[in-house]
Amino acid sequence: MDGDLKYGTCPVCGKNATLKCGSCRREFYCDKSHQSQDWPRHRSTCSGWEIGRDSVLGRHLLATRDLAPGDVILTETPLVWGPSIHTNQRVCVGCGESCDDVDARCSGCCWPVCRSDCEGLFDKKRHQLECALLARARIVPRCEVLLIIRLLILWRMKSRRWTSLANLQNHVESRGPGTEAHDEVSSVSQCLGPLLLMASDCKNVLPMICGLIDVNALETAPPEGSVAIYEHASLLEHSCIANTRHSFRIDDKGRPRITVYAVTFIKKGEHLCTMYTHALWSTRARREHLLTTKYFACRCKRCADPTELGTHLGTLNCPCKNGLMLPNDPLNPNTKWSCDVCPGTITSAEVAELIDRLEEEVVEVMKQATEYTLSELLSRLTVLLHPGHQHCISVSHSLIQLLPATDLRKSELCKRIMDTVSRLDPYGARLALYTAVTLRELAMCPGEDKRVHLAKAALLLKAEPPNSPGERLRRLIEVEL
Repeated sequence: MDGDLKYGTCPVCGKNATLKCGSCRREFYCDKSHQSQDWPRHRSTCSGWEIGRDSVLGRHLLATRDLAPGDVILTETPLVWGPSIHTNQRVCVGCGESCDDVDARCSGCCWPVCRSDCEGLFDKKRHQLECALLARARIVPRCEVLLIIRLLILWRMKSRRWTSLANLQNHVESRGPGTEAHDEVSSVSQCLGPLLLMASDCKNVLPMICGLIDVNALETAPPEGSVAIYEHASLLEHSCIANTRHSFRIDDKGRPRITVYAVTFIKKGEHLCTMYTHALWSTRARREHLLTTKYFACRCKRCADPTELGTHLGTLNCPCKNGLMLPNDPLNPNTKWSCDVCPGTITSAEVAELIDRLEEEVVEVMKQATEYTLSELLSRLTVLLHPGHQHCISVSHSLIQLLPATDLRKSELCKRIMDTVSRLDPYGARLALYTAVTLRELAMCPGEDKRVHLAKAALLLKAEPPNSPGERLRRLIEVEL
């Protein structure tokens, strides 16, 4: 892809060059002087995006030129980053790497570190300032509040980064008493008790800070278990069929730099979008998640289609045994469900009760999954649910990794999964690793073109970050090829 090239031709002198434009990552220069000299020409094509404003969407990103698959749209470092507020991991306060198996502490604040000489511990812009505060407040080390503390520091310092953060949406008006978000803020307040005693005015800004994290933070990998808030990438709007994907790498200052790529052809003026939910969640699950955490109801083409683009990810089998139960109006959470063959109907509450009960069963079986238990579970599920239902696909994906290649079910299940992901993630923006695993299992089946499937899987994993599960699988597949 364009953003992955290591060298190019300097447009000023025509010589080979390795210095990339830091914004578009597409133009190369011999040195800074040639980059400055070329800026009047390059300015108009450098950025692939601009900020749009809308009364409903708020601020969002628009393409400023026609984009092709693989084009770099933007790349930036975070305004703030740290462990997810929902993490259970111990992470290093210096570099953010997991340190669950390391019993080391920062000599200043006694919070967990990956090693005593971690470079991030001695960086004034990363840990030294918060280190003094943590040592003074004597807060019990809990990684899930570290990001909140970092935002509090930016707020108290009135930094430029806080000004940018304050411009992002926080939906604090929807996070009042009686909501889970309000309870979460109360829990955070208890964890930060010693700090709030030192600076009581911090308590008033906590709801806004927790809202900023919930609404804008993106999961990063690397480092695993961390999230980051970006000034511009956080403005990417949601779509259940996204036209961008993003990747992360740790830059030379230890920050998770995000790079956003186009995954399909995007015309000038079109909205740039990503996906805030899991691609293999059914419409009901996706819309509930978006309404609860992002405070809007998605009305995209996929959400409006009762069959979810023909995948039937939420479809039930009708008791008549000849038809399928589909929602009459998928955009109405209280809609009735009707059979497409007989006059039978069912309420949305009854559907929710059934699906939630089956989900509990799936979660329980997955804890100690074997070929036998998964096969039995899938047989029971397909009596009530369409074979393409979210729960059936989830169980099938685990089962194909246990079935021998000679089992005829393996090929059938792999192809059903591939049909689903090709409809829901046609550009490989969200399910690259999931799809690659399926392709590798399909390649083992008799009669399949092993090389074609493995080559496609390796291509999907090309942009996976170093040392990630996806990158390790890609290396394995390349050996197999």
